Amino acid sequence: MYFVDVILPLPLPKPFTYAVEEAWVEYLQRGMRVAVPFGKQKIYTGIVAQIHQNPPQRYTAKWVEHLLDEEVPSVTEKQLEFWNWMAEYYQCSPGEVLRAALPSIMLLESELLVALHPSCPDYETLVLTDDEYLVLEALQVHPLSVKEIATLIERKQVLPLLQKMIKAHWIEQHQRLNEKYRPKKVRMLRLHTQLKNPQSLKAALDSLSNAPRQSQLLLAFLDQTDHASWKPAVALLKKLGIQSQTARELIDKQFLEESYQKENRKILQSEPAPTQIDLSTAQQTALSEIQAAFTSKKVVLLEGVTASGKTAVFCKHIETVLQQGKQVLYLLPEIALTTQMVVRLQAYFGKQVTVYHSKYSGQERTEVWNRVNHKAGDARLIVGARSALLLPFADLGLIVVDEEHETSYKQFDPAPRYHARDAAIVLGQMLSAQVLLGSATPAIETAYQAREGKYGWVQLTERFGAVQPPKIEPIDLKEAYKKKQMKGLFSKPLFEAVSQCLAQGQQVILFQNRRGYAPLLECMSCGHIPQCTQCDVVLTLHKAKNQLQCHYCGYHIPTPIQCHACGMPHLESKGSGTQQIEAQLEALFPEATVARMDWDTTRGKWDFDQLINAFASQEIQILVGTQMLIKGLDFKNVHLVGVLQADQLLFQPDFRAFERSFQMLSQVAGRAGRHQGQGRVILQTFNPQHPIIQYVMSYNYTSYYKQQLAERRQFDYPPFTRLLRITLKHRNLATVEQAATWLTNVVKQSYNQSVLGPVVPPVGRIRNQYLYQVLIKMPNPISRNQVKTLLSQSLKSFAAIGQFRAVRIAIDVDPF
Repeated sequence: MYFVDVILPLPLPKPFTYAVEEAWVEYLQRGMRVAVPFGKQKIYTGIVAQIHQNPPQRYTAKWVEHLLDEEVPSVTEKQLEFWNWMAEYYQCSPGEVLRAALPSIMLLESELLVALHPSCPDYETLVLTDDEYLVLEALQVHPLSVKEIATLIERKQVLPLLQKMIKAHWIEQHQRLNEKYRPKKVRMLRLHTQLKNPQSLKAALDSLSNAPRQSQLLLAFLDQTDHASWKPAVALLKKLGIQSQTARELIDKQFLEESYQKENRKILQSEPAPTQIDLSTAQQTALSEIQAAFTSKKVVLLEGVTASGKTAVFCKHIETVLQQGKQVLYLLPEIALTTQMVVRLQAYFGKQVTVYHSKYSGQERTEVWNRVNHKAGDARLIVGARSALLLPFADLGLIVVDEEHETSYKQFDPAPRYHARDAAIVLGQMLSAQVLLGSATPAIETAYQAREGKYGWVQLTERFGAVQPPKIEPIDLKEAYKKKQMKGLFSKPLFEAVSQCLAQGQQVILFQNRRGYAPLLECMSCGHIPQCTQCDVVLTLHKAKNQLQCHYCGYHIPTPIQCHACGMPHLESKGSGTQQIEAQLEALFPEATVARMDWDTTRGKWDFDQLINAFASQEIQILVGTQMLIKGLDFKNVHLVGVLQADQLLFQPDFRAFERSFQMLSQVAGRAGRHQGQGRVILQTFNPQHPIIQYVMSYNYTSYYKQQLAERRQFDYPPFTRLLRITLKHRNLATVEQAATWLTNVVKQSYNQSVLGPVVPPVGRIRNQYLYQVLIKMPNPISRNQVKTLLSQSLKSFAAIGQFRAVRIAIDVDPF
């Protein structure tokens, strides 16, 4: 008898074992999808992890219900190995990795169906309530899902009603496995086979002498040399200006045949004209150094100043790898970046490029997944955000991690809480693939590894085309406000610079890393500030929607016209967000076209593309945005960048605050003057003499790096140690405090390194769940293994304590 260990898409500590029919064993492979029962009735999609003949010792194995993959496994052997590493390193279950990796369309789950019981008497003879009558009447036609029954009787809670009817043997329930993937089918037309000879064709045309539109459509099939070939119906009818009904009439007369044929969904919307890339001397030198470094190192960092042409160097190296017949993964930190990057890569690599990220539908992602797995010709260069790292690569030769310093590469919730850059390095080792990191402002850890010789290190120190770096001018807001030189949020120099750029037909980018209109609304009579009812945060003012909104849980209320506490109408907004800047710009520069790019304006599938394309084509003159605006975008006509408030980046309760401030300010400065003429950056701040501001102004990465490294070494933070953060959540504050204290004490008893906490985080309650956190420092690999073993044992004891069973625990390795 044969058995399979199956990974289920659930947070289970290990795979479950199922019995499998012997007839299936000969073509069953690791990585194949199977449908298996779990629990009383539910059926889930799982992945075969092992095939063996050892029955489980503690339970009777259930049988595998269906094989969902016919020939090629959906998951590769190396992918399973990578999943196991992720689960072990990031302290989560293999099932959580599975759910994060596979498109939801591929994870079939059963649906509860209700049908008439075979022994149910005629419902007309029963004494029934109105709801019972409606259900039994509808079930006479076909079985219904619970959701359909709830809609039918217009009630949310239907389970008590169904349980009563089941006990009476009127209805029964069973599970149905629904296939979610629907291949795209295109309607095709061609001449009917009976019109192959000239005589029958002439007779057909003669019969249509009084139907000119039908005759026109039929003649369209005679324009081609191959009259029997299929033609797309929609495109043909649109070209001729003919209604679909005309085609239907010809089909009914057996003059045309129709067929619905499978077609890959169109992932990319445009096909740019082919271009060639010519490298400068500095770029060619960098490319040669990268290729030389890969002879001895598997990871290479390309550290190049903004606008130095790192992408062109990447493309030339990608070309070399593609010529070897291997696949390439190009990772980007933000979905917003894929628009410009895909156009550039398409222009150079043509139809070899495809894209994979969460903005695409499940159907589209499933098709990309399958094409990557089958190494299709149009899926050799895959561009995507961090989730693209989990694709089933058939023959991966290179991973490019562009803007490797970006925090967007870190997944925070739900598990697995992985960092795509670090995971990419491990995946590269497993697949013997090269890993090429790129950044103008590398993360401290990456810069340290490069300077210590663990990674290859190549530098590009000059901008492409000998363009000068932009001039950075700090504006002291204390002085500006004191001398009354402010127009709203704009200092006099910034206002004049924007006016000058607009007069010269140039574009402007303004950066404010806070969305909404204002961070808070305050009553000037009593000082009351509206707060979220579910989170410990104040509500943000969104004037466009006339709402106060919580950015953590989505709770919102209409903007009040009087104070909720004292009833007075003296309400004022405090602080500024992107909406307020946009409104002030429209008032100050009424002739200019202003647009905003933040999370609120880019929720749709193509919103990013439309905004970026409109700005690139100079339909927009001033673009206001949050951090998604500064990550590697390239605009030719931007000559001015303004930072409205630099200080809010500097003073965050985070040991990486200075690092992120330097990176963000350097990157936003790099958007100016990238192609011709020296750009200009105006940086408004209350602290112009702050060391980070001075490092940014002088483009002094080396001094900044040394200062940060010295502080990290002194206080024992990465890269000199690894961090692990434990977050405990519960609806009762006392319970979560007791649980956090108990767990911390247990860890401290057996671990002699630094354990910080438990403490309440800056936001201590989210969605009515109170939070406590513990931070553990792990200075070496031995301590990391010790902590993970200790946590595994401690959490088993923790789960056995009754009062703590409802406490949720999230473990985050490398959390910041």
